[in-house]
Amino acid sequence: MKRWVLRCLAAILVAALVAIAGAWQFLRASLPTLDGEVAGDVAAATRIERDAQGTVSIFADTRDDASYALGYVHAQERYFEMDLLRRRAAGELSALFGAVAVDTDKSARVHRLRARSAGFLQALPEPHRRALERYSQGVNAGLNDLDARPFAYALLRQSPQPWLAEDSLLAALAMYFNLQDASNSRELKLERMQHALPPAVFAWLTQPGSRWDAPIRGDRLPAAPLPSSADLDISSIETPMPKTDAVPASEGIGSNNFAVAGSLTVHGGALLANDMHLGLRVPNIWFRTQLHIGTRRIVGVTLPGTPAMVVGSNGDVAWGFTNSYGDWLDFIRVDADSGNVVRETIAVRGADPVILDVRETQFGPITEVASDGTPLALRWTAHSPEAVNLRLMDVENATNVDAAVAIFNVTGMPVQNALIADRAGKVAWTTAGRLPIRSVDSSSQIAFRSDAPQLASPEYPLLWSANARVIDGEALDAIGDGGYTIGARAAQIRDALRAKSSFSEADLLAIQLDDRALFLESWRARLQSILDANPAQLSEVRSALGDWNLRADPNSRAYRVVRAFRLRVHKLFLAQFEPPLKAIDDQWVWPNLPHLESAVEQALDERPRHLLAKNFADWDAFLLAAAKDVAADQKQRGAQGVGTWGEQNATQIRHPLSRALPGFRWLLDMPSEGLAGDQYMPRVQGPAFGASERLVVSPGREQQAIFHMPGGQSGHPLSPFYGAGHDDWAKGRASPLLAGPTLHALVLLPN
Repeated sequence: MKRWVLRCLAAILVAALVAIAGAWQFLRASLPTLDGEVAGDVAAATRIERDAQGTVSIFADTRDDASYALGYVHAQERYFEMDLLRRRAAGELSALFGAVAVDTDKSARVHRLRARSAGFLQALPEPHRRALERYSQGVNAGLNDLDARPFAYALLRQSPQPWLAEDSLLAALAMYFNLQDASNSRELKLERMQHALPPAVFAWLTQPGSRWDAPIRGDRLPAAPLPSSADLDISSIETPMPKTDAVPASEGIGSNNFAVAGSLTVHGGALLANDMHLGLRVPNIWFRTQLHIGTRRIVGVTLPGTPAMVVGSNGDVAWGFTNSYGDWLDFIRVDADSGNVVRETIAVRGADPVILDVRETQFGPITEVASDGTPLALRWTAHSPEAVNLRLMDVENATNVDAAVAIFNVTGMPVQNALIADRAGKVAWTTAGRLPIRSVDSSSQIAFRSDAPQLASPEYPLLWSANARVIDGEALDAIGDGGYTIGARAAQIRDALRAKSSFSEADLLAIQLDDRALFLESWRARLQSILDANPAQLSEVRSALGDWNLRADPNSRAYRVVRAFRLRVHKLFLAQFEPPLKAIDDQWVWPNLPHLESAVEQALDERPRHLLAKNFADWDAFLLAAAKDVAADQKQRGAQGVGTWGEQNATQIRHPLSRALPGFRWLLDMPSEGLAGDQYMPRVQGPAFGASERLVVSPGREQQAIFHMPGGQSGHPLSPFYGAGHDDWAKGRASPLLAGPTLHALVLLPN
């Protein structure tokens, strides 16, 4: 019997080892080809090199061959992620994942971007259309040359579908969903607020600025006046209070870029810093790339799915972006029977197709109704042929700031704050992407401005943007307010730039990594005042506040508790104004109100009794209630006292499939670690949100440039480049932009 049991155990062990070995070999079969020679549809031999980080350096005689080679590499390293981008924009995720993705597909399919992209492709100039065709040919060649389908498809029991030239436009359009409010929900919620609240209250809660305003040009906007008791008196009303949240919801977060003219640098060259804040995942959204085309070298990051260098330097000009948060969407009131019904069929894996009828009007699809029941058609710049083009590729050959500005102003992309630096030492800010002319007569066609605002040295030797207001006057009117953020990050960057008279690359990296919590200093003082007035209460909070070091430090308990206190005050404050809104929408959720800080500060400073609900005896009682809620929240989660910021801000940078494969998270996800930083400081960091790259570069001095990227280069967990460079990003260690010594070389030979 014992011998039989041992034999069974041995057989099971052997079977397990065979299964593991088989799985290992299966996974390895979909690894990209790194070395050797392969046939390709190139005019001349094209070389693909990789260094220890997986940085891809492509050496080609022409841009067409470079586009083909880039497509080849993107497909071998990132096809699954590329596929998700095009499917997200087109509303085709359900065909891959099943019914779980139907609602997401419906929200995208209403825009009918698959149908629109086919037309957009034909409208492109021939050189740009050819670049997309060459890129798609390279993508399909790279996919076909894998020994096995990318492992994600095998796990999903699916086969990858070929790449079309128009799919690259869809991948670009997917960034509109990432960077803009595709449903225009903020405008709809503001309409609800305007309908339900007295005008003075609405204007006060939605004011467009604060004391933190830090535009490059212009002054602070004046605060809206405090509503009078005649406007609103809630002192006799008891309002329901919101539940405490274990982890307060995130507010508005975005990106940073800043530039210094050559007159203020140690080497006389202009310096550019850029860190784009996006959702973090494995692999990273960007792909480290160097293009060597003839004698020109372009270095930076590409977006797998498209052939363009998104951010980088060509030796003469360097460029980077932050999201603009202008007004790019409008609702147009229409009749219910306006336009025509277009039937969209959503394929669903393992289920019957879902039919979606889209009512398309001359302005766009009907997606919502106003408070009075009037249908609303959505007019969005992403629906225009001007939304996507390949003019971004033209900047690869720009030789100075002025040439780059002219290119960016006509580039089809989600509108961005572009900062540009050139070899001669000049810097400039402008908008990249087409600026719409908002028509007062509800014109069906979106028209675009022929000019765009710009600021440049020598008048502006220091430039910065951080998703807040950049400019004033007519230029601001041209951009509009789509929810641009409070200027706290921008102000901290501005003040750090103004504090020095000479800059190096390391100095700009230090600003990117600045985690000082200056925005919360006043909130620490308010909390301390409450603790001083109530010495017998809130011992846990009192103890935590004692280690305050003015930073969003992962070891800080004080930062965590002060942050939670501010957010709870904001939530209690807004709850007092919810009853009329919930009367028209019982599922009411507040939109992002970036400058609510002004209204809250006014209320706490002036203490109007008519704007404080009956629940509270006075404003001190209001603040005490918020502090007690923070303490209760800690106890509810079982914390021993107040936990550290790093415990809450622990990274969750995951592969798209790791949630479905929890047993393989050790292989697929980046290690979780508590990191410094937060929302209202240059070092933006959340568990799954933060700097998708950090770049500091002076054009012509790329050998001194600094680059960070989380999540690594490859999408394959067995690749040596999976997660490569992530630790430098997490620790903030300066690492080079340029590729290191070549470890692998693949040559594409003409067929």
